[in-house]
Amino acid sequence: MAFIFPPPSFTPKIPQQIHDVFLSFRGEDTRYTFTSHLYAALTRLQIKTYIDNELERGDEISPSLLKAIDDAKLSVIIFSENYASSRWCLEELVKILECKKNNGQILVPIFYHVNPTNVRNQTGSYGLSLAEQEKRRDMHKVQTWRLALTEAANFSGWDCLGTRNESELVEQIAMDILQKLDSITSGGLERRINKYKQIAQQKLEKSLRTGNLADMEELITTLYQLAELKLEKATKSNDSSDWGDVLATYERIMQLKQDKWMRTFNAQDLEELKAARNHVLHIQREQFNSKMGFRGI
Repeated sequence: MAFIFPPPSFTPKIPQQIHDVFLSFRGEDTRYTFTSHLYAALTRLQIKTYIDNELERGDEISPSLLKAIDDAKLSVIIFSENYASSRWCLEELVKILECKKNNGQILVPIFYHVNPTNVRNQTGSYGLSLAEQEKRRDMHKVQTWRLALTEAANFSGWDCLGTRNESELVEQIAMDILQKLDSITSGGLERRINKYKQIAQQKLEKSLRTGNLADMEELITTLYQLAELKLEKATKSNDSSDWGDVLATYERIMQLKQDKWMRTFNAQDLEELKAARNHVLHIQREQFNSKMGFRGI
């Protein structure tokens, strides 16, 4: 006799995306500009990032958003002109500081077109916003927000007052976040090597496409960073294949330096080429010393 089981009366839970980074931002200020660019840069580095895409919000911060903050290893706070006018942003900030205190969460403040002093002391637009909040909210709650703003603004962060190239700044911030995450996760060195390989490949493709000397210099800079990471790995592993990988990268740098000098015949470029050759020789000596068991010779 066949048994017929009724369908389950519950809907299976959809697993939530695991993320490493939480972005706190004022949507009307930066959603379609700086925040979207930073999110894209983090995605390119394969950093799982939580971004709240709700355009309409209620008065109270949602439990799911509080959990998203709690689950993150690192929170980025993008202080913009109207950040303090949002109750949600201020509640996010309080929760982030709580997670930093209780869980050791990393905090990265970004001051986007605002002076850090205005955030720290609640002056300028921040003073006006908090004054408006005091008209509608409990004074104790507003005082909690004031203390949170002062505390967060005292952490080392990024100043984006419009004097730097924003696209380059976003990439620098994304790399800084990657390095901070690597410092608290296992396999960080290998992960950074893989990321820099990806970035170097992108810069190589751009350099070949444009033929621009500035793009070539960016590629060389990235390769230097990659080579230093590979060197760190080789000195730890003492593996001949790792040393060979280091040399191959430095030789590629030397080749690019030579190509650049052949295009410019600039005295400084020639000196940089000579320095690159000497550095390759130095790495070869380091490799030999490593095989022989010598250090620091």
